[in-house]
Amino acid sequence: MILERVEIVGFRGINRLSLMLEQNNVLIGENAWGKSSLLDALTLLLSPELDLYHFVREDFWFPPGDIKGREHHLHIILTFRETQPGRHRVRRYRALEACWSPCQDDFHRIFYRLEGECGADGSVMTLRSFLNSDGQPLPVENINNQVRHLVRLMPVLRLRDARFMRRIRNGTVPNVPDVEVTARQLDFLARELATRPQNLTDGQIRQGLSAMVQLLEHYFSEQGAGQARHRLMRRRSQNEQRSWRYLDIINRMIDKPGSRSHRVILLGLFSTLLQAKGTLRLHKDARPLLLMEDPETRLHPIMLSVAWQLLNLLPLQRIATTNSGELLSLTPVEHVVRLVRESSRVAAWRLGPGGLSAEDGRRIAFHIRFNRASSLFARCWLLVEGETETWVINELARQCGHHFDAEGIKVIEFAQSGLKPLVKFARRMGIEWHVLVDGDEAGKKYAATVRSLLNNDREEEREHLTALPALDMEHFMYRQGFADVFHRVAQLPPNVPMNTRKIITKAIHRSSKPDLAIEVAMEAGRRGIDAVPPLFKKMFSRVVWLARGRAD
Repeated sequence: MILERVEIVGFRGINRLSLMLEQNNVLIGENAWGKSSLLDALTLLLSPELDLYHFVREDFWFPPGDIKGREHHLHIILTFRETQPGRHRVRRYRALEACWSPCQDDFHRIFYRLEGECGADGSVMTLRSFLNSDGQPLPVENINNQVRHLVRLMPVLRLRDARFMRRIRNGTVPNVPDVEVTARQLDFLARELATRPQNLTDGQIRQGLSAMVQLLEHYFSEQGAGQARHRLMRRRSQNEQRSWRYLDIINRMIDKPGSRSHRVILLGLFSTLLQAKGTLRLHKDARPLLLMEDPETRLHPIMLSVAWQLLNLLPLQRIATTNSGELLSLTPVEHVVRLVRESSRVAAWRLGPGGLSAEDGRRIAFHIRFNRASSLFARCWLLVEGETETWVINELARQCGHHFDAEGIKVIEFAQSGLKPLVKFARRMGIEWHVLVDGDEAGKKYAATVRSLLNNDREEEREHLTALPALDMEHFMYRQGFADVFHRVAQLPPNVPMNTRKIITKAIHRSSKPDLAIEVAMEAGRRGIDAVPPLFKKMFSRVVWLARGRAD
């Protein structure tokens, strides 16, 4: 069973949000998108504690700066879906039989609704119900008991959040049986892995497993919460860097086909460690939903890679939030969700399965995920043909007083990956875009591609396309008052009887296209804003307007 959708109306900092979830989800967005409110909602409503949560007055949304305009109603709907048609009949879910609703896609779902009503006297009422697929309440007896059972089966565990970890402080010393169980599990996992060696000795396997426990403790215990914290694995490797390398190899061993038993052992290890760290006891059938807030915190990028791989081996649904381009480079783009606060809602953008063809997906993975992962945080992409444009455009924008980084604008060259996949991807992810093309034959084809994507809408074209009235950037800048730079680089006198193309070709041969572009950009920097061509000033204004529209 997975949590498939979260719908929130009027809870804390979220006016309206509809978020589709899959097995793995990495959420990104600017600071005000409502991260804390979403994670609070899931943590409070699916807490493995015994008491069900009751809304309080502070849970009701109000317009920013207008606390007197606080809403009096809120509702949250959590939709759970069986992982395969028919799975709802297994023993684990039998107690929830009355809560399942059949749907048209042959899956059964549980629609769990919570409503809050705030009275004029400040009193708050919390209502719970289970719905059918048409949104009508189901006649379920003893709803609170059913909710408790649902939460027992799929509790939310929010990792590394001090506000929810304080309760652990009194339980930092695990019971001896827990330590023994963990040691037994580690021992068994070590023996199992030793039967499939990857040139690792027993000692190296144990060093790797020691790093594993150290890593799990990093996530599942509050930093410095107690003077004499009892550690499950006292022995530390003298060379921790080597331990992490062994853990990386172990990760890959467990990740191979036919390693399901190893994953189950890993899950047991995780469960025992978690219970040893506090008073929390998970139900034997529990499959927790992991909420991971900024897992990159205090981890070196190499260690983050190993940590992320280990967490991905746990056979559990995960929701992570991050501000790390490093982490995004480790994440398939299909798992990334961009959340953008709009005037009346928080919009959720994701590629989802089947969003791109296999070839386009491969191009995006290489061009964006592996080489420019941080561009997923951008509000707007300015797509240019190559390196020359990147150097010139960034410098000219700076001369005009536009700081692209601060505006959330990323200049991305598209010649290597193709224009269409990038535009399709940007649209699916809610990223604004604008394309700058040359005036040669290739540029005209790119412009035609943009027009076809815009259905030949002239108004849309003005927002999304700028075409140079010259063969390329070099010819354009030559005509825009930078001829002396080309003559200087080409080592030619100013009035030499030679056509423009030959002068530019000679300048490129004397240096290179990127070096020539840097020379032009540096000269533009010396001359100031008056040297910036009007065409670019207009394009910069348009791109900044697009980016700010996404921010506002």
